[in-house]
Amino acid sequence: MLKRSLSIPIYLVFFLMLARAVYAQLTINVIGVNASDKEAKEITVRYELPEELEPEHVLDTGGMDLKYDVDHAKYYVSQKTMFSPKETKTFKIRVKDVWRIDPEEIEEIKTQLNRNLDMVKNHESFPAAREAVDFMTGQLDYILSQQDKYSENIERRIEEYRAYRQTMEQILDNTYSLDFLKFESRAIKEMKDARGTVKFVIQVQNPHDDPRNIVHKHYLPEEIREENIVDKKDFEVRYDEAVKKAYLSKEEKFEANELKKYEIIIRDIWQFPMVKMDDLIDRTLIAMEELQETIYQESADRLYSVIEGLANKIRESTASQEGLSVSDHIGQFRLNEKRFEEAKKNFERIEEMIAIVRAKKLQEMDQKKVKNVLQRLKALRGLSALAEALFKKSISITVTWRIIMGSIIFVAFFTTIHFFIWSKRSGKLGEELAAPAGEGIKTVPKPGEKESAEGEEMA
Repeated sequence: MLKRSLSIPIYLVFFLMLARAVYAQLTINVIGVNASDKEAKEITVRYELPEELEPEHVLDTGGMDLKYDVDHAKYYVSQKTMFSPKETKTFKIRVKDVWRIDPEEIEEIKTQLNRNLDMVKNHESFPAAREAVDFMTGQLDYILSQQDKYSENIERRIEEYRAYRQTMEQILDNTYSLDFLKFESRAIKEMKDARGTVKFVIQVQNPHDDPRNIVHKHYLPEEIREENIVDKKDFEVRYDEAVKKAYLSKEEKFEANELKKYEIIIRDIWQFPMVKMDDLIDRTLIAMEELQETIYQESADRLYSVIEGLANKIRESTASQEGLSVSDHIGQFRLNEKRFEEAKKNFERIEEMIAIVRAKKLQEMDQKKVKNVLQRLKALRGLSALAEALFKKSISITVTWRIIMGSIIFVAFFTTIHFFIWSKRSGKLGEELAAPAGEGIKTVPKPGEKESAEGEEMA
């Protein structure tokens, strides 16, 4: 980057030179130049660090100061230093290589995806979930292959990292969401089944009257990555972090005023999967049942009406695709994505209402438990008042146990005494009623009858 001062002929040039180092470190060479060949000047050398770098990633600032730029939301290094005429100074900044994805992390994500797949094997969406897992696994393999492909080209590797950063974040979100495999995975299957191709036509002309080597580049729609391009001719696919878009680039020779035309074939990834919206409607209806006869019923009904209205708009737009240009087709897809996100936010508001209702129910249950405890405490307070009336003081825990143990001992003692008295009396009663020695057993006659002769003879 070349900057010229408005007041003095001094030039300040920055070169970013990234070199692979040990321990996954990179070196950024910031070069400051005094372009004046007549006078020494004090120049402030400044370099904005890549947005992925945080303070803990900077291992050595090379003597420069690390600061934060509020306006650009980035960290930067700067140093005010004296330059002699035509002098060049290099500041070496060592940073961690944060633009590399660990292959072990990729394997962990794959393992978790397969575990999630096992958890929904009995769900109706299992076939679609399996396709979704296979699709995401393929994306992970492709991202890793791109990293290996540009392992020696740091600049390109950083580009690829940035290009697929959003894809990685989406995969990570889906990895830890069973709802994705149960519902949204069917959207991937629908998109794959309906996916066709679209054609982009590029025209480049040499405006000069003599042959020229022309370097030309052409930005692609923001959703497109290299994996989505079926036929890129002999263009190189790059990624521009500043505008968040991939682009086609190449250098070639043009004859005087020559016009060249290229047809680039790209997969049609702008087909909105209606099943994604239908699943959201179904989940909303289930959620609505829990809000019936609550204070949120009216608000939930209103939100559902909004969601249903957005779903109808998406359904109508996806049904009328005939005759649309590529640009209109892309615009309609983006509008439907926007509508879906709005519907999803309204669904999340309904979920928040459900959370409040559930929390209130739990609170009521806790209040009932507290009420029961308070009733028991009230009964205990009544016992304490009775004890205070009888003994002029409240019952302590120690006194309570003494009363209980005393009662048990008293009952045991009373029972033992009663048993001995009963046993002794039982023995005496048996002796009084026993037959004298040598006498036989008398027969007891029935009421009104005399003793039998046999009884006398036996006596």
